[in-house]
Amino acid sequence: MFLFMVGFGYDIHRLAFGEELILGGIKIPSELGTVAHSDGDVLVHAIIDALLGASSLGDIGEYFPDNDIKYKDINSCSLLREVKLMIDNKNLQIVNIDTTIVLERPKLLAFKQEIKKNLASILELQENQVSIKATTNEKLGELGNNEGVVVFAICELKAKEF
Repeated sequence: MFLFMVGFGYDIHRLAFGEELILGGIKIPSELGTVAHSDGDVLVHAIIDALLGASSLGDIGEYFPDNDIKYKDINSCSLLREVKLMIDNKNLQIVNIDTTIVLERPKLLAFKQEIKKNLASILELQENQVSIKATTNEKLGELGNNEGVVVFAICELKAKEF
């Protein structure tokens, strides 16, 4: 087995009025929210894909398909907990997670610490092992017009030490 494994995750969701905006399990006050089959937590979805990729377990759609009724409106943090168990069962541990959220508004500075704390708790990590960054698309394209939100995530895993 390799000493370290790296995974990359990406997710995008459309934004619409009347929907909730949930990032890292935290409800963010916003007039726009994500359109999705699940709760639309684009941050958690990208992290899940990064973790699955690093552990060579596939991708989020293989385990939690968006056409399966049992995942309708599901709390994405519960899916993240399942993925954490899969990683544990492969005798792997998370070294760190780094994410970038691309969203015009609302500004996320006031929520980043709460998001980080929640994700660290779910993944049994120290807060300094989780990085949440936020940026805009400088009003360019669909993201700049607040039509969607994108998240990029990268993680590093290593074999558990016994």
